[in-house]
Amino acid sequence: MKAARHLCVFLLVAALAAVAQMPSFFGPPPDPNDTKIMAEIKDHSQLMDNLEYLSDVIGPRLTGSPQLKRAHEWAANKFKQYGLANVHQETATIANGWERVSARARIIEPTAQALTIAAAGWSPSTTGVVRGPVVVVTTRRAEDLEQYKGKLKNAILLTADGRGQVGPPTFGEPAPAAPGQPPQQPAAAAPRPERQPQQPDVRRPMEQFQEMARKRDEFFKAEGVAAILRNSGKEHGLLNMTGGGRTFEIAAIPTAFVTGEGYTLIQRLLKRGPVQAEIEITNKVVKGPIEVYNTVADILGTEKPGEYMLLGAHLDSWDLATGATDDATGTSVIMEVARAIKALDLKPKRTIRFVLFWGEEQGLLGSREYVRAHKEDLDKISAVLVHDTGTGKVTSIGLSGQYQAREIMDQVVAPLRSLGLQELSMRSIGGTDHASFVPEGVPGFYCIQDMTDYNKTHHSQSDTFDKTNKDNLLQGAQVMALVAVKIANLSDLLPRKPRPATAPGN
Repeated sequence: MKAARHLCVFLLVAALAAVAQMPSFFGPPPDPNDTKIMAEIKDHSQLMDNLEYLSDVIGPRLTGSPQLKRAHEWAANKFKQYGLANVHQETATIANGWERVSARARIIEPTAQALTIAAAGWSPSTTGVVRGPVVVVTTRRAEDLEQYKGKLKNAILLTADGRGQVGPPTFGEPAPAAPGQPPQQPAAAAPRPERQPQQPDVRRPMEQFQEMARKRDEFFKAEGVAAILRNSGKEHGLLNMTGGGRTFEIAAIPTAFVTGEGYTLIQRLLKRGPVQAEIEITNKVVKGPIEVYNTVADILGTEKPGEYMLLGAHLDSWDLATGATDDATGTSVIMEVARAIKALDLKPKRTIRFVLFWGEEQGLLGSREYVRAHKEDLDKISAVLVHDTGTGKVTSIGLSGQYQAREIMDQVVAPLRSLGLQELSMRSIGGTDHASFVPEGVPGFYCIQDMTDYNKTHHSQSDTFDKTNKDNLLQGAQVMALVAVKIANLSDLLPRKPRPATAPGN
């Protein structure tokens, strides 16, 4: 019996010793900073206070507007209050500012019916009320314009909707993942070399679009077009918003967005016969140059202060509402991460840099300007991570085709499973500020989020504070804070994607 008891004691001690050694088999022990960060954000957050102030008190933050300047000044003061270092604003200029005044339209034949519209950004005013026949125009290439020659005098054009499509929106169906996002691509296995995800080029497509827009507008102006109506591509009377022409240049033709219901009404009437409409747009042009800003703040690294982990969001918005989910949410998440890390007095090895960009809505302009201004320092950025899809919970991180970083990133996010983070994705998108860094070889990542009505609030008059979700945003701040600290504390910078080979003699 005694021998049996001794054997039991021996086995118990051995078992306890084995349990004590388990971290060596199953990974490192939990980082105590993880618990501290999550508790700090959960219990002492200022995120919703900042989000409400930014949305309700400062309000819409159109690029070049006094409200956006005020928002950057407010954000810089907040970063200073939180104790961050090197708080500053990096200045650029734009050609023209713009303010909407009024816009109205109606069908006058075959029956009088009001239309709900909003002027596109940087649209000129009409010369009073203009009337004319409604003509549907579909142009994807410059050659498509020739078929309309001599047919557009005084016409009000009906063109592609807010999703780049001609035709009625499909109501009553689930929303897509996000505007322009391809399907989820897991990072579990490397794609075949010939199918490696391409780095999104945020410049060439934009340049092509602008060149096509220039040719199209010149043609329309020469043909005597009176105005352009674009479909918002949303339902229940929600409008959409983008620019009306080339970046910060006043468009050649007065342009407005019409609700999806108004757009499809006109289409149905056109099947029955001619449609006449009238439209009046009044806007104000603010002559430039006008200063715009990226707001930058740092938590300095203790060992490698000249190397960076960069967190970003865009501070500008469109102006139909207050830009709460696009992207005051991302801005407030970034600021909360900065507050929490500094409040805990954590000492990252590398500098964690926070950047609030201008002009994302006009083509990632603030982040592109940051890349241009910091060209010599890009090889010192370990990664860029942005939050820019509204109020939804962060479900994954999109690696933008950066497969060479997948193994390390798997280790980085492994402790975040308790926050609901799913498998990493190789998905690439080009519509948010991380994409400005990817073509330069910097690992650019973005938060993949539950959409949570984002396609409704996005760029519409419904983008207001009451659509935001506190619990989801706190979870997003926790994810971003943990990822930022862990990447900043890696022994080395994240690996870069190999550059394409240069042909001999080039």
